[in-house]
Amino acid sequence: MRDAFRLAGLVLWLCIGATALAQTGTPPQRPFSQLVNLWTRQLDRISDRAEQGDVQAAEIDSLREQTTDVRAAAAAAAALARNDLADTKKLLAPLEPRTGTDQPPDTEAVKAERDRLTEQAAISESRVKHCEVIIARADQLLERMTKLRGQVVLQTLLHRGLSPVSPGAWQQIGPEIVAATQTLAKAMAAWGRDGLSSFRAGAEDLSPLVFWALLTVALWWIGRLLRRRFGRGEAAEPGQRDRTIAAAIDGVGLVLVPILAVWLIGKLLAASHPPAPIDSLLPALINRVISFLLVVGLTATALTTRRPAWRVLPFSDASAQHLSTALRRLMAIGLLVDFVFLALTQGGDREALRAVGALVLAATVALLTLPALADRAWQAARPEGSTLPAMVGGTWWSMARLALSAAVLSSIVFALLGYATLASHIHSALASTCLLLALALLAHRLSGDLLDTAAAPETATGRWVRRRFGLSPDRTLRGQNIVLLLIDVVLVVLLGIGIPAAWSVDIDAILNGFNQLLHGVRIGNVRISLENIGMAILAFGLAMLLARLIRSIVRDRVMPTVDAPLPLRQSIDAGLNYVGVIIAILIGITALGIDFTNLAIVLGALSVGIGLGLQNIANNVISGVILLVERPVKAGDWVSVNGHEGFVRRINIRATEIETFQRTHVIVPNSLFLQNPVINRTYADTSSRVDISLTVGLAADVTKMETILRETALAHPRVLRVPAPIVRFVRVTPTGLEFELFVFVSQLADRVVVNNDLNRDLLARMIEEKIIDPRPVPELRVRDLDKLAGRFAGDKVAPDTQHASPSPSL
Repeated sequence: MRDAFRLAGLVLWLCIGATALAQTGTPPQRPFSQLVNLWTRQLDRISDRAEQGDVQAAEIDSLREQTTDVRAAAAAAAALARNDLADTKKLLAPLEPRTGTDQPPDTEAVKAERDRLTEQAAISESRVKHCEVIIARADQLLERMTKLRGQVVLQTLLHRGLSPVSPGAWQQIGPEIVAATQTLAKAMAAWGRDGLSSFRAGAEDLSPLVFWALLTVALWWIGRLLRRRFGRGEAAEPGQRDRTIAAAIDGVGLVLVPILAVWLIGKLLAASHPPAPIDSLLPALINRVISFLLVVGLTATALTTRRPAWRVLPFSDASAQHLSTALRRLMAIGLLVDFVFLALTQGGDREALRAVGALVLAATVALLTLPALADRAWQAARPEGSTLPAMVGGTWWSMARLALSAAVLSSIVFALLGYATLASHIHSALASTCLLLALALLAHRLSGDLLDTAAAPETATGRWVRRRFGLSPDRTLRGQNIVLLLIDVVLVVLLGIGIPAAWSVDIDAILNGFNQLLHGVRIGNVRISLENIGMAILAFGLAMLLARLIRSIVRDRVMPTVDAPLPLRQSIDAGLNYVGVIIAILIGITALGIDFTNLAIVLGALSVGIGLGLQNIANNVISGVILLVERPVKAGDWVSVNGHEGFVRRINIRATEIETFQRTHVIVPNSLFLQNPVINRTYADTSSRVDISLTVGLAADVTKMETILRETALAHPRVLRVPAPIVRFVRVTPTGLEFELFVFVSQLADRVVVNNDLNRDLLARMIEEKIIDPRPVPELRVRDLDKLAGRFAGDKVAPDTQHASPSPSL
């Protein structure tokens, strides 16, 4: 394996050296005035051609390339002139005339040198202005041609020609086929006669092709060695890692190498300068062959119909076989018919042939595409009892397949109506879009699997990373997710360029849009761009990491050594969190390029937003800050607010977490603690009072009862002696004597335990002292209750004696 990589590296260095040796010297430079005249004439010619009505989209692209070359040359000349002007001004600064009567006059040599440098600076400044004029004119031409190209493409797509069902189309199609065939035959004969002469004359430099040829051979050999070492073996149940590695290796051997080989053949044939229309048909043929090889390689790599155990995508065996066959048939026949249609309609006025050919092409593509979009081709491989979707891609892809089917069928309708260009453009754009999406999704899947494989603890890369950063051998790594996110961003950007380009959207316009997003727009003195936003996010993230590091050091190492209560430590920790977030936000704003003197406008807009929809959030946030500063409520306090009672567990920036006695957590907005009365049972200290009320019979001894209550309270170990327990003889009622016992405990959590213990001890003492009778009260029969009720109803009792005690017999 090492020998293979060494050989590949040697081949690359040899190819680079051959390419460098083939380069020639730079041509002599022209005078600046001749360059300006040349640029002006080129821009005049481009402007005149762009104003003509028969210009096509391909020619507009060529004109824009020429304009871009002129602009690049003018920009390079302007940069050189600016550098010369800056150097000249540096030399001219010491020679400026000095003021003052005591200064000696300048010598003639100094004056002559100053005049010479002044003239040179004027020449450089004049060159800069000439270049700026050329650049401004080129920018105007580029903008105008960009709009013109969009108009030309739209007019071409919406051009309505002959309908294939009209009699005139079938009358003209025969002569047009004959003419197209004769044109292609003459071009092929001329190419075969004159094509090899250019190679024999040695007019073409083929050293770059030699480099790519050697690179293709090296990749083929490396792929072969890797396939022997890590390819699909005889494992009956390979893991996801083995399937991913095998698919990636097959992608090199079955996809990349054949595509490079076909591309090299196309470049070699293009170097022979084929005549028209072969010069435009040859790149189209190469692109179609590459697309076919790409689909064949992807189906063989991802679907793996012959070895289902090594399949990367979750297709069933029947669906994988059906989809692979349908896609290969579609690409083979569809691309062949498309190329024949392009070859026969290339050049000349062949409306009938274009109309009939577009209908044949649309019908062929539709018949071959519908089987690939059917449900039969997208059945997922699911184990028994699985809850996974039955179709690959789920509901959204099923709906997308219906939309694709409708779009493919619409091309037949457009072809029948005479929109031949639009019909052929629809299926080619759909095919390119689907191919790009499939490549992006497959690249995402392979990248994720390869990164997970590289981060696994049992792999060499995983062990190296853990050893390098001092992590435990079984520590789970998360850095591969960030790398995968960056890969996804790159894929999205490429799709954002490739998919619009497939639909004939101007690539320059797309790149200009991305360039504008990257460099941003200027609002006043502030430039907002993706670059600045990325730097601001990076600065904010680094500041947050530093703030969290300081917070963790203070919380875990400094605070345990300080004799401070837990609520105070939590408040300090929360305060550090808020300060860190504020500082990180300010650093991010500074990295974004916003001047703090202009923050008054931002704060004014923020105040409007708070007044309209964020007032509740702002109220809770400000209330949280007040709670942390004044500390009327702390973590661990027993509070009762708005009907919720429990212990405060944490005070956050917006809400406070309260744990009730039922072990449930209630999130209470901070504003409720300032707007409503709050009962804080542990505001001053953690001690509390336990209240016990009891009633005994009228015959009980009051002094003895008070003694029992006081002795029982003092006998409990958790009852405080200071303040001492309080015994109260409350009142005499018809049912008995009421007493109250007040005891104090040091911890609020002891209230329940002490209350329960005192009740048990008091019950035992009163039974022991025969104050109460532990025997159950005899049940009264219904007739006894009726007699008792009748007796009370017949008695005339005075109002002040209605609540007298019942008869002892009861």
